[in-house]
Amino acid sequence: MSNKEDINQLLARYFTGETLSLVQQQELDAWIASHQQEFEQMRRLMNAPMEASAEIHFDAGKAWQKIEPRLENRKRIMAFERKITFFLSVAASLLVLLGIGAFYLFRTPTEDATMYYANAENSVKQVLLPDSSEVMLYPEATLSYYYSDKGEGRMAALKGKAFFQVKKMHGIPFKVKTDFLDVEVLGTSFLVDVARKEKAGVFVKTGKVRVEAAEHEVVIQANEKAELKDGMLKTDTILRPQEVFNMDDSVLVFEQTPVTEVVKIIQEKTGIQIDLAKGLEKNQITTRINIDEPDIAGELAFLCGCKCETLVKGKHYRLYEK
Repeated sequence: MSNKEDINQLLARYFTGETLSLVQQQELDAWIASHQQEFEQMRRLMNAPMEASAEIHFDAGKAWQKIEPRLENRKRIMAFERKITFFLSVAASLLVLLGIGAFYLFRTPTEDATMYYANAENSVKQVLLPDSSEVMLYPEATLSYYYSDKGEGRMAALKGKAFFQVKKMHGIPFKVKTDFLDVEVLGTSFLVDVARKEKAGVFVKTGKVRVEAAEHEVVIQANEKAELKDGMLKTDTILRPQEVFNMDDSVLVFEQTPVTEVVKIIQEKTGIQIDLAKGLEKNQITTRINIDEPDIAGELAFLCGCKCETLVKGKHYRLYEK
């Protein structure tokens, strides 16, 4: 836990019977494991029967006057004082816990764990969500995040453009709501751009997502995109992921990309021409290639399980079946 106030809040919710989220339960279990004796004392106190009374009046002064003459010596007096101090301390802690528990018990769910983020800067802003998912907010983008343990899962509402790196949470879904598109994932990385309706789209870097718009729904995976055009969702392959995801231009990243697209991008970025013999076009490439690598064609041949013929060293190569 981050501080004592946080654990008091979780204990209050626990003892009042309120359901905890998976993350909250894990944090509470960790605290209990390291404070077992303290927790057991608190649990016994909470479970102890209490007699109800409509109104309680306690005059500490008069009570002490009656008790003091009966005490045999100063030692017994000090022992009694320590017991009274301990009891009052526990009682005060109990009242605080009950007060916090009542606060969490009766407040509305929408007030619980809703986070708001905005980027008013001219550069991309990194945001870490409570579930450890990472979001890169582009300029003028806003995001709200809410976690519900009642079946809805993790909910994010986006305006503008943002890149999401979603943390997997034991099958708990992560949903992004926008004015034009809705996205649902379990654990992946993807870009959502809804800054303008005419260019609204979802671009998947890793994993798989489901995209909805009005009555249309599509499922796209790594290196694919879904764009809203004339009210319809259109899917296609991302030809230049480096540009879409703002990655380092010196490194080409391919994930299940057709080899025909790979050689086209390599030629655009490096000027190296790689011809493909018939039958190789069926290959899908997943790799990272540094454009400064001296033997790009040879590495591509290794991935395809074929041979590489040098036509013009450093400029022109041919890949063919073994």
